Amino acid sequence: MSVSSKRWSARSGLPVAWWSLISTGASAALIGFISTFFIVLQGFYNVGASPSQAVSALAVLCLFQGGLGIAYSLLTRKPYAFAWSTPGSAILLGYNQPLVGFGEAVGAFFMSGVLMLALAVVPNIARYIEKIPASLSSAMLAGVLLSLSTSFVPAFERYPLIMGVVAALWLVLFIFKPLFALPVTLCALFAYFLLQPPLAPVVEASALTFEWVVPVFTLSSFINLSIPLFVVTLFSQNIPGYLILRNNGYTSHFPGMLFVTGFATSCASLFGCHNLNLAALTAAMCAGPLACEDKSQRYIASCAAGISYWVMAFFAAGLVSLLSVIPSAVVLALAALALFSTLADALRDALKSDLYYPAVATLMITVYFPDFFHVSSSFWGLALGFVFYLAYSRKKRG
Repeated sequence: MSVSSKRWSARSGLPVAWWSLISTGASAALIGFISTFFIVLQGFYNVGASPSQAVSALAVLCLFQGGLGIAYSLLTRKPYAFAWSTPGSAILLGYNQPLVGFGEAVGAFFMSGVLMLALAVVPNIARYIEKIPASLSSAMLAGVLLSLSTSFVPAFERYPLIMGVVAALWLVLFIFKPLFALPVTLCALFAYFLLQPPLAPVVEASALTFEWVVPVFTLSSFINLSIPLFVVTLFSQNIPGYLILRNNGYTSHFPGMLFVTGFATSCASLFGCHNLNLAALTAAMCAGPLACEDKSQRYIASCAAGISYWVMAFFAAGLVSLLSVIPSAVVLALAALALFSTLADALRDALKSDLYYPAVATLMITVYFPDFFHVSSSFWGLALGFVFYLAYSRKKRG
């Protein structure tokens, strides 16, 4: 253990290094949860989940990602962190195809996990997936997010003063304290609407129960949901999470991580959960020097993050009840703000490649292309963008 760990914190009675590890892990989990949980909930609602199903899914996601982080960190003594797929939630928010109840979405979640499992165990599939440039996945995600950003317009039309203040508060915090922009803005909205007559139906808080959802498997949901969820989770979450660990000096077996996250996704989907994956923000905080100078001790921060997720799982019902006091139009607008960084990162990753024309084509098809044959534009964007990429790269080589 580093020399710093021999100093003691007068406040907590713990060695300073341990206090730093525990506080960093807990803070990483709390920031990640508060900044995105309402995006996850709205995504579930958009694909047909009832409030009780959404609460159950949110709680099970917390239990799974906390348990995976604790187990892997203790077994390997490395700071593994897992999270729900925020880009996946964005896909759910932007989904506009008819579904046969929430069960059809759950079937798509299950198959998305199976695709990740297949990628981990079948070399030929991995070889083909590796041929899809990450820039096309980023462009598809950016297209979905650009479409979602229009949700700001109806919120401004209905609540111009509130949304003006919210946008100004978020902008100031985003410039000076970006990690706190969404949590503080969300707390300010809670405080405002709790003091007002209810503008939206309030969901009664109830005891946490776990709801089993029977999956319904259809070709339409597989094409429109499973494949986009699989692709954005792989390129926007699992690969960055793996690279963060590697850049901080930790080696890991990437196919094994894909297998674990795919298997966990398929299991958790039976309770209404979408994709689980390697974390990016939480991993960056827990695996970096912010947690502790001693690399061999940083796994404790990931364990602390996992325990924090377990605690937050049991507050899921109360959070849904609290969120219901805010009108849905305002929540969607706040979700668009919450995904601003994700959109900026996706646009950057899409356009930084030399072959940026196929990425722009993918982006435009995703935003503007009609849903032919009941197949969503996100799939068409990725498929036609890949065809464009093959033709353009061959011409450029020739």
